[in-house]
Amino acid sequence: MDAARSIERRQHSRRSIASRLAGIGLLLVVSGCSDKEKAEAPPPPRPVSATQVGVATALGQRQFPGLAKAAQEAMLTFRVSGQISALPIKVGQKIEPGTVVAALDDSSYRSDVTRLQADLDQANSDLQLKSDQYERILPLVKSGTYPKARGDDALSAREGAAARVESVRSALQRAQIDLDQTILKAPFAGRVVAVYPEVFEEVRAQQQIVRLLDLRRLEAVIDVPETLIALVPLVGSIEARFDAYPNVVLKGEVVEIGTEASQLTRTFPVTIAMDQSTDANAAILPGMAGNFRVASVNEGEAAKQIVVPPDAVRPLEPGKEPLAVWVVDPATAKVALRPVHVGRVVQGGLQITDGLKAGEWVVTAGANSLAEGEAVRLPAEAAKSPEASKP
Repeated sequence: MDAARSIERRQHSRRSIASRLAGIGLLLVVSGCSDKEKAEAPPPPRPVSATQVGVATALGQRQFPGLAKAAQEAMLTFRVSGQISALPIKVGQKIEPGTVVAALDDSSYRSDVTRLQADLDQANSDLQLKSDQYERILPLVKSGTYPKARGDDALSAREGAAARVESVRSALQRAQIDLDQTILKAPFAGRVVAVYPEVFEEVRAQQQIVRLLDLRRLEAVIDVPETLIALVPLVGSIEARFDAYPNVVLKGEVVEIGTEASQLTRTFPVTIAMDQSTDANAAILPGMAGNFRVASVNEGEAAKQIVVPPDAVRPLEPGKEPLAVWVVDPATAKVALRPVHVGRVVQGGLQITDGLKAGEWVVTAGANSLAEGEAVRLPAEAAKSPEASKP
């Protein structure tokens, strides 16, 4: 009976060991499969910055926020110090060029002009006297009646009197200019938006007196991403709508394109100019927020001018010609290095004369770390590209 129990215990031990070995084997198989799956899993697509070349309509699909400001504005100041004697304008008032906006008490400046005018008259009289003396002495010096030294003294006295006249005349001109500067006039037609001092207040030179804005012409600065900046020169017209008057549409144009991107946002400042609203009850004022959208583009020029940012271009082989760019196929989201011919440097980047066609997507950042056929993640607008729908 004891022998039977011993045999049963040995058999149970064998079954337990076999079960454990089977479990370990199963774990090894599962672990091996998991490691194999991890090894064979493709890496996630690399996010890249890319631009669609030669397609100016990409700008028309975007709206850019901006704030209105006056195209012309001036902070009016006196160039001399004094006490304000007149301040005939008010905030909000429309004024024409040449309108007097402020005046200083000019009594001291007028006194200086009167004194210097008297000094100039005296200096001119002295010059006339010295000149007459020299003219009388010169013949006597030539005849030998007077020594040459006496003639030199007379000439020196005349030249000194002439220098005195020029010095006083210059001081008088300066004093007259200062007197004229006691009257502050508007340099252009506009609206007064701020008046800083009060009448009888003492002000110093260059102190702010009146702020004047010309609201007949407006400007706004929008931030355009680096992927689209090359298309901005192809813009024909822009539509602007402001939150305060959403039904009022202003037509604008690009007047200035920034050449340096913001270090924080990687966008370029683009200045838009537009005429004021013709509706007097819907005047756009500085500081009003609005949205700007491209209304028309020159598609013909866009097709002719393929421009890419300088960072998009790299050698096809390290240290060798030709140059190349990474072209992205939106259908497969994979990159291919393609040789191109680079033309001249233009606004927005480098002109590509051969190797690219309008509508293709080119990597603009991270080009040096890509590999042929690598999967990338394009910007959101690439999904809407016609190229992405091709089989």
